[in-house]
Amino acid sequence: MGKTSLFALLLLVMVSFGITGGCNKNNGNGNNPDPGSTDGFDLELAIELGELALVAYEQRIQCINGGKGAITVPAPYNLEEVIFEPVSSFFNDTCAGDDDDDVIPIAFIATEGDNIYVVFRGTANISDAISDVIALQVPYDFVPNGGNVALGFLDVYGFEASNPIVSTILAKLEELTMTGNFNNLFITGHSLGAALAFLAFPDFSQNVGMIDSVTMYNFAGPAVGDSQFVSTYEATESLNRISFRIVNTNDLIPMLPPLGLDCFLFSYEHVDGEVTITFGTQLPPLPDFANDDCDLITIGEQLTTYGIINMDDILEDHSMCTYFDTLCMMGSSPGTCAQRAIGCDDGNDNP
Repeated sequence: MGKTSLFALLLLVMVSFGITGGCNKNNGNGNNPDPGSTDGFDLELAIELGELALVAYEQRIQCINGGKGAITVPAPYNLEEVIFEPVSSFFNDTCAGDDDDDVIPIAFIATEGDNIYVVFRGTANISDAISDVIALQVPYDFVPNGGNVALGFLDVYGFEASNPIVSTILAKLEELTMTGNFNNLFITGHSLGAALAFLAFPDFSQNVGMIDSVTMYNFAGPAVGDSQFVSTYEATESLNRISFRIVNTNDLIPMLPPLGLDCFLFSYEHVDGEVTITFGTQLPPLPDFANDDCDLITIGEQLTTYGIINMDDILEDHSMCTYFDTLCMMGSSPGTCAQRAIGCDDGNDNP
């Protein structure tokens, strides 16, 4: 089986078992609500951060084709750091070059004016998909009273010395903020990248000094933790610590895993700040898991069947390209959307 086919199979497992899930309380009627009507939500900022989320996917392609030196960000941003995750080249496409054989970009840090941007890439290879399905929970120790979060997401975030993603990011943020030139920190990502952005928000809000504001907007974000994590996360929010999660009402991923199940080390809730848009195909209702008595095998079997039947629509409804296009067409400059949709028409299958 080729890498592409194996990735598709694992993506099916990921979707079917609902590990990259979220909450969607809007059934969707095909009409887009105005995201700008949500208190404090900035549509133009969401479009800007959506463009950067697409850049994170494009950097993966750049590194595969041309090595680390080929990675760029569009003007007017300055690329400060690219963060790489270790992956096996046996299962994954990795960066070109003899010295870059077993890594791939997972995040980048850019600056513009007095702003710092931390952007996490979403699921795009087999290693990511495997991390997505590891949903048993472990303690989130980056802040006090952090509760429990999904082991797979936390592993990618870098809580072990063998995968120092977050420590690399924090070191660069400290270097940048110590200059006194930056006042605002923005965090974003799509899908898996959205999960990492959720993990980063309380961490960076409490542990990055000399910064005035921290703002997190993500796209198609999964539920990552339990009620204690949610409580601590929401307690972090304030006038200068802002969080919004943008959800397509037809996207299956923000409907999973089933929320509110009181299962041992598998109890997920979502943070607040949901902003809904609508595109794609409305899927059939999910099965009711309330009576499955925390039998994750039974839940998984039902979701597998559901995922196989609806796979094409599931992938279309989750596309970051369409998230971006939907938001951009509601913004102030719809004529620029095609140009700004980086990687969406280059044949590289960016999400």
